Amino acid sequence: MKDTPNAIFRVAALRHYRQAREQAVLPRFVAPRVFLFLWILLGLLLLSGLAAWFVQVPVYASGQAVVLDGSDLAEPLTGEAVIVAFLPPEDFPRLRTGQPLLLREGRTGERVSRPILVVEPRIYSPGAAQRHFALPAGAAQTVSQPAAVVLARFEPASPALPAAAYVGSTYRADVPVGSRRLLSLLPVVGPLLDK
Repeated sequence: MKDTPNAIFRVAALRHYRQAREQAVLPRFVAPRVFLFLWILLGLLLLSGLAAWFVQVPVYASGQAVVLDGSDLAEPLTGEAVIVAFLPPEDFPRLRTGQPLLLREGRTGERVSRPILVVEPRIYSPGAAQRHFALPAGAAQTVSQPAAVVLARFEPASPALPAAAYVGSTYRADVPVGSRRLLSLLPVVGPLLDK
């Protein structure tokens, strides 16, 4: 095809146009920056999933604790102020002497740790716990269900007050009894991992 005087386009331009129309061109749905952002987001999701699988969180047995006069108790706590913690009975098999008993005061939220010295060998009913430990009237209300009982030595937070001034005080008690995967805290995945 030779250029003729009436032809508007050159032959090379027409050939280039025809070749460009014959090539398959993929549409551009995503800009390069968004595509990079999506890959980074996918990487972060995978890393957080791995972290949730391998990271362990502690499991606590939680209940109420009461400060009592230890003069009526057996060794090794005779004659001093004692913390008696009432914990859920299902955690009884996982309670051991030497485990930390974490106490949290209601007003300040301050957390204090004491080692468990005695794990009572049986589960107490509310009535049996009130009789055995001679709970004061206000503290007796903290035991409303069967409970596993642990004892620890009480040390006052303020050295200005004697330990006897704290008798009858109640605290929230937590004892770490194990750990579980962070992933098991998710509502859908948790029941599958607990099986």
